[in-house]
Amino acid sequence: MQDTRCHKVILPALCWSRQHHDFYAVTDAVSPDGIRFRSATVPAIDDPLTCSIRHIGVLETRVVRREANAFVVRPTTNRQRGRAVAEFLVDTARLQGPALEGYRTAPRIVPRRTDILVTLEDGSHLPSRLLNLSASGAAIHVERPLALGTRIRIGRTGGSVVRTFPQGAGIAFLVPFDPAEVSVDLVL
Repeated sequence: MQDTRCHKVILPALCWSRQHHDFYAVTDAVSPDGIRFRSATVPAIDDPLTCSIRHIGVLETRVVRREANAFVVRPTTNRQRGRAVAEFLVDTARLQGPALEGYRTAPRIVPRRTDILVTLEDGSHLPSRLLNLSASGAAIHVERPLALGTRIRIGRTGGSVVRTFPQGAGIAFLVPFDPAEVSVDLVL
């Protein structure tokens, strides 16, 4: 999406149409062009598509652009519903923080050991689950929301909250690992 009013937003979705059985997609961005999804399934241009997007619900759309592993849709609902969906996506993008591309410079892996203890700035502990990690950061599941910019420790590894999502947070490590050290057996 080339528009400067493009907002990066990540939400899971389930899509389907007469031409396609149910398939998973993830919203990638919203702009005046429409809603961009990333998916292994890429429907044809002009295909009507029903998308059930987390926190939004079911939305009737039409595919307006195809890309490698991505597609863009525009809602075919009334303007009021389309405007409400766009506003929600933009608000969610702002809550999720700055664009994720700068933080996703290294491949993500799912470690063998996912139960972790997060230490907050005040010294309190929060049992958590490691969703994935890379040399530069991690995604964690937490029961209590963490504010953007909060400094934490995951085990012995310091980090800062750079994005949030329902029941979770994206953490950028204060000192990135050597990519060669990152494996499913890495213990933070």
